[in-house]
Amino acid sequence: MSMNDEEKLVSERLSQLKSGVILVKRKLNGKKYPRRFYLSEHEDYITYEQSQRICRRPHRYNVKDISEIRIGFRSDTFGQLLKTRRIKATDEDRALSIMYNNHRNELHLMAPDKNIRDLWGSAIQYLLDRHSRESLYHLLHKKNWIMKYFHTADTDGSNSLTKKECRRLLTNSLNVKVPDDIFEELFKTADQSQEGLLSPDEFISFFHLLTRRKDLYHIMQQHIDNGQARTIEDIHMNITELLTFLQTVQHQMMTVTTNTDDGKSELSGEYIERPEQAQKLIDEFELNSELREQGLMSLDGFRNMLLSSEFDIANPLFTRQIYQDMTRPLCDYYINTSHNTYLFYSQLSGESNPEAYNRALLSGCRAVELDCYDGSDGQPIVTHGFTLVKPCRFESIIRYMEPNLFKTSPYPVILNIENHCSTEQQKEMARILKEILGDRLITKPLTNESFVTLPSPRDLKYKVLVRSRKSAKISELHGLIQLEDDDDSIFDPLSKNIQNDLAALFVYLQNVPYREYEYAKTHYSSFHSSSLAEHRFEKISRDNPLDLILQTTWRIIRTYPGGLRQDSSNANPINSWNCGVQMAALNYQNEDDIMPLCYGKFLDNGGCGYILKPDYLINAQTTKYNPLNPKSGVDLSETLTLTVISAQFLSRSNATTIDIPDPYVIVSIDGVPCDRQIQKTVVVNNNGLNPIWNEKFIFEIKYPQMALVYFTVHDYNPISVDEKLAHFCLPFKAMQTGYRHVHLRGSNNNPIHSTLFVHVDIEKDCGELFSVRL
Repeated sequence: MSMNDEEKLVSERLSQLKSGVILVKRKLNGKKYPRRFYLSEHEDYITYEQSQRICRRPHRYNVKDISEIRIGFRSDTFGQLLKTRRIKATDEDRALSIMYNNHRNELHLMAPDKNIRDLWGSAIQYLLDRHSRESLYHLLHKKNWIMKYFHTADTDGSNSLTKKECRRLLTNSLNVKVPDDIFEELFKTADQSQEGLLSPDEFISFFHLLTRRKDLYHIMQQHIDNGQARTIEDIHMNITELLTFLQTVQHQMMTVTTNTDDGKSELSGEYIERPEQAQKLIDEFELNSELREQGLMSLDGFRNMLLSSEFDIANPLFTRQIYQDMTRPLCDYYINTSHNTYLFYSQLSGESNPEAYNRALLSGCRAVELDCYDGSDGQPIVTHGFTLVKPCRFESIIRYMEPNLFKTSPYPVILNIENHCSTEQQKEMARILKEILGDRLITKPLTNESFVTLPSPRDLKYKVLVRSRKSAKISELHGLIQLEDDDDSIFDPLSKNIQNDLAALFVYLQNVPYREYEYAKTHYSSFHSSSLAEHRFEKISRDNPLDLILQTTWRIIRTYPGGLRQDSSNANPINSWNCGVQMAALNYQNEDDIMPLCYGKFLDNGGCGYILKPDYLINAQTTKYNPLNPKSGVDLSETLTLTVISAQFLSRSNATTIDIPDPYVIVSIDGVPCDRQIQKTVVVNNNGLNPIWNEKFIFEIKYPQMALVYFTVHDYNPISVDEKLAHFCLPFKAMQTGYRHVHLRGSNNNPIHSTLFVHVDIEKDCGELFSVRL
């Protein structure tokens, strides 16, 4: 099928969605609500025509808020409806589920037939894929996106905007207070008809004038001949000037995709050195055909190029592919790990939900936790013991997360099972795991060799490991420590008898109490894993970090938040990672300032959830690395000079406030204690659209391989706590130098259309002779 035919087919499908169709909403209690569902004209949300008897407005399912679309009975709600015979097995061809709000909410629908179900499923998936690809660069040229602002401001439906409506639009939607003289000049320039009104086409001109980048104009002036004589309207770069800029300022590499013999694709970097490479960029990003033909790039083309993914602050060679050696033992990797994965909210209330596992897995998590107890009907359940958390069947969780196990990564998923079940229901757990996971479940060692070392992530691709306690034998002397290490309390004891079928599944990761290094070296092997509660970890890492670090060189250690964190807050995982701890478990359900550190850490290595530790942690016996006592030469020091230049399209802290943001930026370095630093810009008043700072900060970093660079944008509030507007975190080693946009994230780490614009310069300390692996 040609591109034109494919585009035509997509357009026809979206037109059918806009026409609407009767779909039946299904609830867990069996109730049915037939509604005419349709896609909005601008393709940004799905909604339905409300019943005449109901006064409230129909719900809008914004495309940006939809987490996943599923066809068939792939949800707990449909499973329960089938179990209670409110639907039939033959209805599966008509079933469709929309998971939204970060998997916290669900919409379950029945279509009239399979063809309509498939039409809606494929069309919504297309919208989700398109949204995930759209950056600010794409939206600035998308007429529908710009016109949404127009229609919002056109309160009287006249299809034109008065000055008053336009001013209201600036403050209410675009978050900026424009001085009167500048507003009048912009409005007059766009108002070609001179009627004192802006037509749709004139408003688009007004929008482009308003969002023109003066910061980029000044940069272009510095890098072209006679730049100071060029106006913002006619400034441009020729091929020679662009090539020089890309080589000397950006040190720009472009990714090249090559196909291997086994059908896979690999990325490699290619420096821009030839005029034809610069022309290729002009052809891609310059929208003015006359300039393209002359080999010139305008201000808009320059902006488009710098907003594109190749020019992102995060190097695509680090973030878009798995580039690290994946053949090392599991203990040599940091593993993206979740704590109490079944929860969406606090530790005390809510419900245990399979969708919380899907949310974590699709976010890149590779190790999830299940707290298992006896169910009243003979079937094991997952819940938080001795709380008001509503339980969910163990089988439901395994069944409904199974399709998402390897969507984000091919590397192993670890099920951390806290076992409180009777032997009868442990046998059920083993049956369920084998039945649903099949040959993906590790039930025996991969080879007949002894457990000298753990297998590698590559050895375990598309496999599921179970991590739990295999033996119930503990001495009275060490009983209390056993309870501490097993993530429970004396009021919530683990099962004393481990059923053989279940115990047989604990192959590589068997939980044992944490002991000092000499004891562990004598009594434990590589497949013995230990858990440490937050406060015990803090004490060990403070009193004897080398003991802990040495153990992480050959076996896996897990840390988890303390029991008093009933609000699902998180301990800082940096401290665990500094000590080589592979599994720093975090409460994914919390939107605190800690989770972005996790997202930033695991952005590396293609987001596969496994990050190779630095050599000085892997070989700690030789390096004697100690995060509390920085040692010169263990890593190669670097100096980061970062200029925070500007921001674009900052949103408000919440949808209800009418206050225009007064933004400022905090840049922090998180890593080994000697590298932790924070710098803050000044506040820019009344401007969330295009604030400019131009502030330079210098960071000396002794351990670059451990460092994360964390950007947060805040709204200054003189009478209450400053609210965080957006954030982004990435590994220091993954930063590209030169002028870069930071594509910010919102709540739940969702991509948003806000950006920071910065300049990055990195200088290595050539005086140190010790070379390190990237």
